[in-house]
Amino acid sequence: MPITIKDIARQADVSVATVSYVVNKSRWVSPELTERVLKAIDQLGYSPNAVARSLRQKHTKMIGLIVPDSSNPFFAEIAKGVEDAGFEAGYSVILCNSNASLDRELVYLDLLQSKRVEGIIFIATSTQVEHVRMIVKSGIPVVIFYRELPGVDVDNFRIDNFRAGYLGTRHLIEMGHRNIACIQPASPETPSGQRVEGFQHAMQEAGIPCQKKLMPRGDNRVSGGKTAAQELAQSGLPFSAIFSTNDAMAIGAMRALREFGYLIPQNVSIVGVDDIILASYSEPPLTTVAQPKYDAGCQAVSFLIERIEGGYDQGPRNVLLDTQLIQRSSCIPYTETIEMDKTTR
Repeated sequence: MPITIKDIARQADVSVATVSYVVNKSRWVSPELTERVLKAIDQLGYSPNAVARSLRQKHTKMIGLIVPDSSNPFFAEIAKGVEDAGFEAGYSVILCNSNASLDRELVYLDLLQSKRVEGIIFIATSTQVEHVRMIVKSGIPVVIFYRELPGVDVDNFRIDNFRAGYLGTRHLIEMGHRNIACIQPASPETPSGQRVEGFQHAMQEAGIPCQKKLMPRGDNRVSGGKTAAQELAQSGLPFSAIFSTNDAMAIGAMRALREFGYLIPQNVSIVGVDDIILASYSEPPLTTVAQPKYDAGCQAVSFLIERIEGGYDQGPRNVLLDTQLIQRSSCIPYTETIEMDKTTR
């Protein structure tokens, strides 16, 4: 005999209305009762998604998207894919910018629940999972983008960040560069930190030592790339190439180096990661490692709607996005004339 909402209420020793309030987050319920309801759902082996669907009075046709930095073109292109695919499927998208703040994430999660969104695409700020786990337990389908969250069984889209760092750096090495700088992300704890690991692996594989003074840290934005490049220019150390862990910082670095008299790519070759729209319009156009950002945003919506509408109720799907080197004009092969040019720039 199938398990019903009444069975859950009986197991938890609460009313059917209380089960509804807990699952849909539609009214405050004490932590004690909330825990009893969620425990009963687990004990009876009843999917929280099924509970939510059985209690939902109507579809809102709204989904939420939480990004850590809406000003970053990388996340903006994912968001465009999400919005376009959502619109095509008849769903509205509520965009929330967490500004890489866990507190803001929590506020927006509460907001999205109050708006009765039917699913959430979540680009997490950190690896903390309890708040995401509670959303999943409430019956709201979730898709995680960009970062792995241990212990949260949801559909997940990840970029092969290690490979991106490796491909970009290996390209510079194959062009003969040896004094290669690396502009690191704001924190090694971010997924982009794996791009630094890819950089280091490519360097070690080629027998080239990584110089700590040639690895300044940026803030993931254009301004951070500019500051990091200024630090490199003032270090007094020779470098003929830069691998930047994202395109925004690479573009900022090019601006700073020109102000110091460097020519790009005659004096310094530069490779970024992400292939944001601006990369092909920079001067010179930026060589970069691309991922299918827009298409991945569209596919994330497809996965989410399948969960919302009951078209897929199996285990979590994990998608590792492919990477591809896009060669443009910001890199040239290393020659001795590069060093000579730098002395006369």
